[in-house]
Amino acid sequence: MMSLILAYLPANFFSMFLAGLILILAVVLLLRAEKMEYLLVILLLWFPFESVVLRFTPINYYSLVKYFPEVVLYLAFFLSWVRYFFKEKKLFPANPLNIWLGLFLVITLISFFINQYRPLIFVLGLRQVLRFVAVYYLVLFENFDRATMKKIFRLVMAMVFLEALLGVIQYLSGGFLDKYLFFSQSVNLGGGAMLGEIEQFWAPGKRVFATMGRYDRLGSFLAFGLAMTFPLIYKLKNINRDFWYYFFMITAGVGLLLTSSRASWIGAAAGIFVAGVLVVKDRRIWSFFAASFVMVIIYFFGFIAITENAFQITEKTNMSFQERVFEAFSWRSWQNSYEGYGRIFFIINTPLKVVANYPLFGVGLGNYGGGVASAMLNYNFYDRLSLPFGISNIYGQIDNSWFSIWGESGTLGLICWLAFFIVIFRAGYILYKRGSDGFAQTLGLGFCALSPAIVVIGFFGPYFEFRALMFYFWLMAGILMNVYLKDTNYTPKIWKKLF
Repeated sequence: MMSLILAYLPANFFSMFLAGLILILAVVLLLRAEKMEYLLVILLLWFPFESVVLRFTPINYYSLVKYFPEVVLYLAFFLSWVRYFFKEKKLFPANPLNIWLGLFLVITLISFFINQYRPLIFVLGLRQVLRFVAVYYLVLFENFDRATMKKIFRLVMAMVFLEALLGVIQYLSGGFLDKYLFFSQSVNLGGGAMLGEIEQFWAPGKRVFATMGRYDRLGSFLAFGLAMTFPLIYKLKNINRDFWYYFFMITAGVGLLLTSSRASWIGAAAGIFVAGVLVVKDRRIWSFFAASFVMVIIYFFGFIAITENAFQITEKTNMSFQERVFEAFSWRSWQNSYEGYGRIFFIINTPLKVVANYPLFGVGLGNYGGGVASAMLNYNFYDRLSLPFGISNIYGQIDNSWFSIWGESGTLGLICWLAFFIVIFRAGYILYKRGSDGFAQTLGLGFCALSPAIVVIGFFGPYFEFRALMFYFWLMAGILMNVYLKDTNYTPKIWKKLF
């Protein structure tokens, strides 16, 4: 009997079993020693380098290496929650996001029962959109002290700087490093999902991506860093002589430009505008944006004047920087995006076909527009609604995080997701005004920039599914909320007994 069982076990079962035991023991020891921040540091270092590590990982171990850190995070979350529950006699720490996260879960469950599809797809879809919320609650469970949170903040910014510097070096190499950093091979997981396949549709050296595998991943990551560090200009002493601050901002800014990620440019600009102009009401920032706007207009009409058929520019492999910028305004590019089942096609047809037929609860998580539908080759609802299978009728995802959420969880789910960012923005604004020290105020103003930045870039691609970006976002959101709860003596107004 035992020999029969052993015959069906994977060849590396015992090594994996031993590794799992070591993992559980390590996390338990971190919990008992109250040093969970060490685990967060490891994950902080892992996610930006994940793509380049997978580039050199044997195919047989690809899925194990890719998802092992995520399993570690879930295990740490669960064990930390158990300790918190028995210590505090509460399910979760009271915070303004609880109600909206709870409502979103209820809405998606209702959608699952209404649409009656495979539970595995639902679980994977839920994981896809909320997987890194675990780190948000992990920070709240552990209730780190101020010194630890400051160290994490510094490490986060150090990683942003490192990625920006690597991006600049990659550009200076003239594309030589691309072949060592880019991973394009597809991996089949369990016979049912395709992972890892990315197409480098741009010429080497034209769009930098450092260790992140794609230019938009690096661009959004650098936009995150710029939004979070911009407020330091109001808090650092002798800011005019702070060489390292300006070196960081210039390096990150140059790295961001070199990614050629237009969504990240817009997101960073929108975030800094909201924080600097609307929140702080800084005339210098207003003047900077006004001058920048005038320069963009002059550049826009100057390019039209010297370029034949400027409005006919379309996406191509070897685009110049100027063409990359102007292609966003090209009528021909917009036409191709619609007729070729690009982003514009799904911006128009998601409300017309998906939301019109499933207005409140959507088609269900994992069924439309995101990475799960793509990886699992889930054509079901696309065929039911007579829609192409994502971008180019090939990729399964629709290049728009907001419309994917709208299609999958309906208008009610979309409202909840908007509420996530509004709540975090409001917490940041209150902390900026009432924070007890410079760290709290900087963190608060940082989220006044970061929240609108993430909201904006979500319209231009599957950014809510980017692993490094969203891990860092939810980690910093947890730190923000931890400081907010302490500095404002927050008490819940709704369902107080539940929390």
